Amino acid sequence: MTASFRAEPFQRPEFMIQLGLKPPYSPDDVKQAYRQKAKLAHPDAGGDPQAYMALHDAYEEALDYALFHAGRRDWIAEEMDRYIQRVAVVADVESRGGQVSMQRFEGLRPWVGEDFAQLKDKLIAIHLRGPEITDEALDVFIDNGDALQDVQMLDLAHSGVTGEGLARIQELQALSALDLHDTPVDNRGLDFIFRLPNLDWLHIGGTQVNWRGRMKLKLARPGLNVATTTSGRRR
Repeated sequence: MTASFRAEPFQRPEFMIQLGLKPPYSPDDVKQAYRQKAKLAHPDAGGDPQAYMALHDAYEEALDYALFHAGRRDWIAEEMDRYIQRVAVVADVESRGGQVSMQRFEGLRPWVGEDFAQLKDKLIAIHLRGPEITDEALDVFIDNGDALQDVQMLDLAHSGVTGEGLARIQELQALSALDLHDTPVDNRGLDFIFRLPNLDWLHIGGTQVNWRGRMKLKLARPGLNVATTTSGRRR
């Protein structure tokens, strides 16, 4: 990677303005400013959810900015490990005919350069379809767990993944959508699905999950949106 760096212009970055911070910026300053604003902006305190999310995004960008300038070598070394893992996951998925979706970390790019900023890009969706995708294809998730902390969508439709194979996705704690339609997943897979705290959409149409399993889902996760026909696929 050819590193590039652009010195900070005189104007403040927008994420620092959102946090009410003026230079010089330290990581501790960013954390303290965020904690103070988050107390009022949090939805539990009556704040607007979208405004709170915007504040949290600004906090992530501001903290990386401060850490980068406080010690670029340490920041790069820490982020590089996850970046290498992410590249490995993407390469493995694409070698199997799958696709991924990335979320660019735009706010940081003007301040640290394209090459450094891409270390923070997020892998948010993985699509691995087809009968040749078996349980073993998910081993890359175990080997590169740190790179998967932002994955929100996993599409395994029409694959050969079984209920036992789902044990390999337990580390996807940010996962909110899981497409399993037309797979051999059965009731045993539900135990692993229950360990995904942020899951709010699940497609089990065409699987071997029977009425008992569906009832178990309904009772254990009443807020979970469960699709049972192929028309329920989320795009």
